[in-house]
Amino acid sequence: MSTDLSPQNEQFLSHAVAKGVFRDRAEAMDQAVDLLRRRQELLDHIDKGTRQLRNGEGVQLHGDGELRAFFDRIQAEGMVRYEQSKNAR
Repeated sequence: MSTDLSPQNEQFLSHAVAKGVFRDRAEAMDQAVDLLRRRQELLDHIDKGTRQLRNGEGVQLHGDGELRAFFDRIQAEGMVRYEQSKNAR
């Protein structure tokens, strides 16, 4: 498969491969597409959250204790998802 990149991106890619950041061009391109996919997933989650807020489905938190507990739960869930994504690779 051929990929047409701008001269700047082609130079960056070649330099990264030459420095050993990636084994070869294919690995660099594969990781680039993976990042684009994950970016799109994040944007989709943001859109979903925005729609939920517009529909009045937000969560109200009162006080620092509730806020801390909320963020702790989100962090724990994020770590579980991160570990699952690492294991899926």
